[in-house]
Amino acid sequence: MKKNLLKRRIDVAAGRTPADCVIKNGQIIDVFNGDIYKGDIAVVDGFFAGIGRYEGISEIDAAGKFVCPTFIDGHVHIESSMVRPSELAKILLLHGVTSIIADPHEIANVSGKMGMEYMIDQSAQLPFDFYFMMPSCVPATEFEHSGAVLKSEDLIPFYQNPRVLGLAEVMNFPAVSLTEEDMLQKIY
Repeated sequence: MKKNLLKRRIDVAAGRTPADCVIKNGQIIDVFNGDIYKGDIAVVDGFFAGIGRYEGISEIDAAGKFVCPTFIDGHVHIESSMVRPSELAKILLLHGVTSIIADPHEIANVSGKMGMEYMIDQSAQLPFDFYFMMPSCVPATEFEHSGAVLKSEDLIPFYQNPRVLGLAEVMNFPAVSLTEEDMLQKIY
């Protein structure tokens, strides 16, 4: 971040410079402390700069309205919803969810890397934040049959995508406890 940009954001947060936009007089829900209090929210360069009393170039009066953070669903199987990512986003947005972290385990069990690529591609460029964890066990255990098998080397290219955050839940505990090499590579 350039020094001038940082200085501008600090000046807005300190109240020395008007914010780009201020949401004024809202009932702010503090999800950490469980409180609700009246205040203004300053926004600069698309970021929240502060909560308190602010002036802005543009102001939105939120008197009588509640302002709260959006929700993040930390573990979702998009394919279990039986709809494409774009349709799921429409429904979730109506309920205040703006981000999910998906585990494409089911589609990977059916169609392997192609299914995972489909989910990642179909969720790009939407007004919703889709993030992914890579399925750790395809198939879930060696006793199961599936449409695909994913080895540790199959997952490596996905980690280049900034929306892939890591490895999803490990269901194959025998592979972990028996220290199977491929499972250790996935975890490592």
